[in-house]
Amino acid sequence: MPSNLETIEFESQALGYTAKMKVLAPQDTSRRYPVLYVQHGLGDTHDTFFWRTKLKEYAADLDMIIVTPDAGESWFCNDPRPDGLAWEDHIATEVVEFVDANYPTIAERRGRGLAGFSMGGYGAMMIAFRHADRFAAVCTQAGSFAFGHELRPDRPARSEFMMAVAPPGGKYDLYVLAAEETDLAIRFDVGTDDHLLEANRKFHAHLEEVGIAHEYEEVEGGHQWVYVDRQLPKTLEFIAANLAKAE
Repeated sequence: MPSNLETIEFESQALGYTAKMKVLAPQDTSRRYPVLYVQHGLGDTHDTFFWRTKLKEYAADLDMIIVTPDAGESWFCNDPRPDGLAWEDHIATEVVEFVDANYPTIAERRGRGLAGFSMGGYGAMMIAFRHADRFAAVCTQAGSFAFGHELRPDRPARSEFMMAVAPPGGKYDLYVLAAEETDLAIRFDVGTDDHLLEANRKFHAHLEEVGIAHEYEEVEGGHQWVYVDRQLPKTLEFIAANLAKAE
């Protein structure tokens, strides 16, 4: 299906400046479409998924809108410090409301999904759990699921940030969020050579322990974009199967 890829800028009240995102949308505006929000990794931007993977090519046969917001190095959390920014509010509320207002979306929970890689995998999973009334499905690659749950003694700056923004056991701890039954459609995968393999295994074990249904896969690969690109078709297939169809 013919589609347009645009860079969108809009004024964010949560951030206090002009926010950016990429939007890939079908040219046919006579129908309403489900939306997949794809979250980037640490050090990446709203552009990264489209220049590091074949996301546009893979999505060509899908009746779906794909949005890649920019989240800086925020870990998608609201930062309560005096100079902190409300990134969770921006991604989970402002971006969604902007897309619904400007594109032919299925503007309901059944029409929204999340995906992401590394930091973005954590962010997608966290937002899915914290806003399960707004999103129906989440699928991630090599999610950094220990963020907000375990401090990093080997990375003092990361631990300092976590203690200020996402302390273990707090509202951004996935193990706390994933303690109750949910009807989210959940899938995540990780490479067997990825440094986040153990973090994904632990989260998988936790979901099994608390009885939350999900799909989990370990496949060959490391923490690299070639891995993400190889897994993206599975991500898109899972999201498409668990969201409403274009109407």
